[in-house]
Amino acid sequence: MRIIGIDTGLKTTGYAIIETNKILKCGICETTEKMSLAERLKVLYDKMKAVMQEYSPEIAVYETVFYKQNFGTFSKLSHARGVLLLAAADMGIKIKEYSPAEIKMAVTGNGRASKDQIHSMVERLTGVKILPSLDVGDALACALCYRMREENSRIFFSRIK
Repeated sequence: MRIIGIDTGLKTTGYAIIETNKILKCGICETTEKMSLAERLKVLYDKMKAVMQEYSPEIAVYETVFYKQNFGTFSKLSHARGVLLLAAADMGIKIKEYSPAEIKMAVTGNGRASKDQIHSMVERLTGVKILPSLDVGDALACALCYRMREENSRIFFSRIK
C-alpha cells in the first residue's frame, strides 16, 4: 500500500511517501511571507496535488490540529490544512487523521515524546537520516503511524543510499 504522510505548515509542509518497506519520496513544499494568504494556499494545493498525481498514494495521513496559544497561527495553519486535505479529496485518496499523541505513541511508544525522540525513532525505523528537515521527519512519522496502527505492520526499511 502506498501512503503519503503530510506535516502541515503554511510556510513549510513536509511530505513523505512510503510503500511497503521503501521510502519513495520525501520533500517539502514552501511558501514565503511575501505572498498573500491566498497565493500561499494555492502553492500548497498545487504542489501537493502534483506530488499526489505523480505517486498515486492510496492513503493520505495528517496530524490533527490543536489550539495552543496563538489563535492567528492556529487559523493560518487550519487554512493550510484545509487545502492539503482538499488536494487528497480531489484525487479520491482515503484520508486518515491522528492526534499528535497517537502519532507519538505509535512511533515511540510514548504519547508525550519530544520532537527529538520522534525523529530519532523515525531515523532508526527507516535507516534514513532525516534531519535537518523536521517537517519531513514529522511527515514520515504520520505515514509510519498508519502502517503501525492500521496495517499492524512491523516496520523494516531497506537502507537507502
